[in-house]
This record gives sequence, structure tokens and C-alpha cells, in this order.
Amino acid sequence: MAKIQPGLERISQLLRGVHFPWQSIHVAGTNGKGTICHYASSLISKKKSKLTSGAFTSPHLIDRWDCIKINNNPVDESVFRKIEQHYLDLNLKEGINASPFEILTATAFTIFNEERVRLAVVEVGMGGKLDATNILNNQAVCVIAKIARDHEGFLGNTLNDIALHKAGILRKNVPYLISPQNETNVKHVITEYGDQIGAIKTDNTVLPRSFYTSPGWQHASNQLRSMQQTNLLLAAVATIKAYESLTLRFTPTALTEDLYKISSPVNHSALNPGRLEEIKVQPVFGDPNGINTSKIKGRRIMVDGAHNPDAAKFLADHVNSVQRRKKRGEKRKTVIKPPRNGWRVTWVLAMTEGKDAEQYLSILLQPGDSVITTTFGPVDGMPWVKPMDPKKLLKIAQAVHPAITGMAMPRDGVLRALCAAKFLADPQGSIVLTGSLYLVGDFHRELRPRRAQDYMTAPEYEEDRKRFKAMLQTEEKRVRALFGNPHAQPSTQDSTIEESPFTPNTSPDLEQVDVDSEEQDPRQLERERWSNMQAELATIDNTLDAIAEEELNVLKKWAPQKDESRKEEEEKEKNGVEEKETSDEDEEHGKEQNESNEIEETDEQDMLTIQNEQAKQAESFHSPEMLEGLTMLDEKEPPKTHTTHEGDQGPVTRHQGLPEQLKMGNERT
Repeated sequence: MAKIQPGLERISQLLRGVHFPWQSIHVAGTNGKGTICHYASSLISKKKSKLTSGAFTSPHLIDRWDCIKINNNPVDESVFRKIEQHYLDLNLKEGINASPFEILTATAFTIFNEERVRLAVVEVGMGGKLDATNILNNQAVCVIAKIARDHEGFLGNTLNDIALHKAGILRKNVPYLISPQNETNVKHVITEYGDQIGAIKTDNTVLPRSFYTSPGWQHASNQLRSMQQTNLLLAAVATIKAYESLTLRFTPTALTEDLYKISSPVNHSALNPGRLEEIKVQPVFGDPNGINTSKIKGRRIMVDGAHNPDAAKFLADHVNSVQRRKKRGEKRKTVIKPPRNGWRVTWVLAMTEGKDAEQYLSILLQPGDSVITTTFGPVDGMPWVKPMDPKKLLKIAQAVHPAITGMAMPRDGVLRALCAAKFLADPQGSIVLTGSLYLVGDFHRELRPRRAQDYMTAPEYEEDRKRFKAMLQTEEKRVRALFGNPHAQPSTQDSTIEESPFTPNTSPDLEQVDVDSEEQDPRQLERERWSNMQAELATIDNTLDAIAEEELNVLKKWAPQKDESRKEEEEKEKNGVEEKETSDEDEEHGKEQNESNEIEETDEQDMLTIQNEQAKQAESFHSPEMLEGLTMLDEKEPPKTHTTHEGDQGPVTRHQGLPEQLKMGNERT
């Protein structure tokens, strides 16, 4: 079969005479397009409109048919193989020379036809303009995710060139969205192309203000990082626009309820495997003698398919701000704070040949980290995809940071690499598996038969558990032989279970990078220098913590005395005020007594004069002129009431007599 061959000629021949009665949400981009597709597919499948939906994403994670879904569930293998075989035969019969991805695309679209799908989410394979999925002419809405440099040999060497390829999925009179995380020039290129062909640019203003204050979005924004929030918003808006195209109603209330469900950590990992996925690996980290379930399942590792520098930045941001900074320890026991530079991370890495590994690793790695480089197996349907030599990848990692501790495992599988990581990793640090979606696929493929709830205890898994226990023993010996005892770990030695003998110099399972002593010594010195520096910084941090704790104790000790002193001052002030008030009252009482005496001394004529004047004042106060003046004063403060009238958008409430910030009512925005 052919390698990657951008162009629509072959897919057009495969699908000659085939029409697409369904509509699509077509998604292109470099990073995040898969996440947008998963979110949109989940939102559509959760609706109660009984709408049959489809989804086509790539590459597949485990099996080829995993990438085609009906109502958010993988298509049945027998259905997939039947239609795939039809196109394999057609390709051979007519000499079309279609690529595996073109065969896969034709298979997916035909399955959508047979399943009577009304709305499908379709992810572009590579680029956009010449991608096989661009045979579609049924877009309800198009989405351009974050664009970065990738596949330059096919798409161009500048972001503008790549953006123009991605913009090729836009259609006349079809709304489209651009991720706001794109650079300004990228957005300009896409918008300019959209204007030329008459596409309709839209954004998240279709969402009402109430959407952003809803519990669903508040929960999602708290659970997800900024890029994931952006992708979720793009998926939500795209789904709304697609429903409008189908003349179906998609209520914001129902939308926020669904957002609440799909943004929880458990559902996020289930919907987006290989994207900041946290997962427990029982065969490697589980404890068959554990008292509780959490110990049996073992520690979590992070799995992410980041495979280019832009995706590495997003992953590094999460690891540096979350994984490296986590407090360790069990509840109700001593909590261990991270060191100044954060916990050291152990990376299990594999990359595709041709990727810019130096730039990628310079973003992820920090001094003191550990690296295990490995490989991935043949990629189903893409025989031209090859992994980078693990020894070459390790050399690049150690060139980026000489203080890196590393080992290369050219073969054996990803779970064996994790066995080595168990003993190389800092007990408090994280283990992150990344570098390639193909590596993530291998990981899930190896783990899938071992994810049963009772894997660590059920008799039917006993032989597999023995195999992993022996594997762990071998990798423990290997790590100890190469690095001594880098971190204290519980021993797995068991004389009753043995793999083949291991010798560091002759083992066919692992080859450490051969370096001259002149190269090795500076590297070892750099590691020692970094370790000593970290030890000194840790001592300083401990001293600062002790000083801070002592300061807190001093404040607690003296705070009550300060309060007593303040109470005494307040009591004195209060007593002074009371004495002053008493003195004032006595003085006032004396004045009143004197006035009373003076009044008693007046004659009757004076009293009559005073009474006459009071009568005149009362008569004047109740005159019509005075009453009219009071009425005018009252009219200046109308009662606080509200009125309702019909506006352009329906009933609008106006509150009168209230401050401006409270005049919201049920006004539409």
C-alpha cells in the first residue's frame, strides 16, 4: 500500500457515486482537535433527541475500528471488517493505490450511511485541504483547533502555510470557529480565506451569559486547564450550530448539565484516553498483599500522547504546576511538601523518527529527572511509521540536561519499561509516559487484558501475575546494577520466581548508551553537583520552615496578651465616655432647672404672648401651601416598583427606584 499521499483523487475514486445524507462537524488543527471531537461526540450522544450520531477520529488507540463510533460507542468489529474488505477489494480491482487512511475514511463514511447517522463528528487526519476527510460536502460547522508546526514536509515550514492548509476544510455559507489560542497571524490567514470563499465566522457569543454562571460550566472550569476549557467551549458551540443546521433545539440548560458530567476527572480520562490521563497499572505497581483496594491497584501514572513541541508545552505546564508541586503523604499523617524545584519526574518516552526530539525534550525535562527511552510496535495500517532509536533518544535527553539519569530499553514492551521506572523513580515524584500516541496505544493494548477489578487476586490471572513479578525482579536488578539504589524502594526478591539471569554487560533486553569515560565523567559530576545543590537547598528550606513555625508560635503566644491590653484600653475609653456623658447630663439638667425658674418668674402677660405665637405657627404648618410643598417632596422618591413590557426579545422587567447594579431582573443579554 502507498505511504502518505495528500490529495483527493484516490478517495474520490473509492467513494465514486456515494452520497452523504448526514451532516458533519469537521475539525482540523494540530493540537486539541481530537479532544474537541471527543467532547462534541459526547455532548451529542447525551442528548435525548434520539439523534443517531457518529464519530471518526484518528489515529486509533488500540484497534482500527476503535476510531469509528456510533452513538459514542465503537462500531462492531464484524461490521467494520465487512465494509473495509469491500474497499480493499475495490482498491485492488481498480488499481486505485489508496493509502490505508483513505481506506479507513471510506469505511467510516460508508458505515455512517448504513447506520443512518444524522450528525457525525469528523477529525481531519493531516492538514485539511488535501486530507481524505475533505471529500465531505455536508459540513454543518467547521472548527479549526490550535495550530502548531507539525508535518512540515507536507504542510509547509511556516505557521501561515500550515494554517492555509487547515483552512481548506471551510465551505461557503457554512459557519466556522477558530480556537482563540491561535496566534494572531494564524487567525488572520484563516479569516481572510474564509471571507474569500464566503464562509461564516462565528464564536462563543451564541452562548448566553447564564451559561458561564451555571454550575455545569463552573465545575468544568474548575476541573479543566485553560486549553481544555477552550476545547470544551469550541465543542459546545459547534454542537449548538450543528443542531441549528438540523433545525433541532439544543437548550443551554441541558448543555450545562452535560458539561458537568463530562468534565469530571474520571469521565475526562474515559473520554480522552492519552490526554492528561491518570491511570493505575496493577501488574506493575499493584500489591497482591494490599489490605485495601487502593494498595492493590497501586500508584497512578500519567499518560499523554503529546508528540510535538506545542503539545509538550501544554504537558509541561501541567506537570510543573501540578505533578511537581503536589503535597505527598497520607491523610491524618505527616504531609510532605515538595522541594523548592518540585518533585523529580520519571519520564517513559518513545518518539516517532523524524520528530524534533531536542526541542521537545528541552521543554519537558528538568535537571534531576529520570528518563527511560523505549519503543513502540508496528502501527496497524501505517507501516511507514517507525520509532526513534531509544539509544539515540537517550543521548539527546542527556545532551539537553547532563544531570538526567537515564536508560534505554530498545525492546521488551512498554509495561516492562514501567517496571524499570518503578525502581528508578523518586517515590514522591510522578511517572509520565509520553512522546507518541503510538506509545500510548501500545500501553493500553498491553494493559487492557489486565484491567479486571480482581486481577491481583483472581486465580485465573495467577500465571500472568507470576510473570510480572519475575519481570519486576529482573528490572530491579537491572536498575540496581546500573544506578545503585537511586531511591529506596521495597524489594521484590523472591527465590521461588526467577527470570533468565541478568548481567549488565551482556543482557539482550537492555543496552545502556555506550559512552567514553571522558564523556561519562562530566555527566556523573554534573549529576553529583546537582544533587548536592538540591541537598543544600533542601536544608535551607527546612531551616526557613522552622523559622516560620517559630514565628507562628511567638504570634500565638503574644496574641492573647495583646488582646487583653486592647480590652483594657477599650474599657478605659468606655469609662471616659460614660463619665463625660454623666457630666453633660448634669450640666444640661442645671440649664433646664434655670430655664424653669425663669419661666416661673414671668408674668401672665408673657405666657399669653407665647401661647398666641405657638398657635399661629401651628396654623401656618397646616396651611394648603405647606401641604402642597410636602407633596412635591414626596414625588421626588417614587415607590420601589417594577413594570413589565414587551421588548424585541420578549418580556423585559424594569425595576424602578433601585440602584443601577440591581436593575438586572430577568433582562435578556
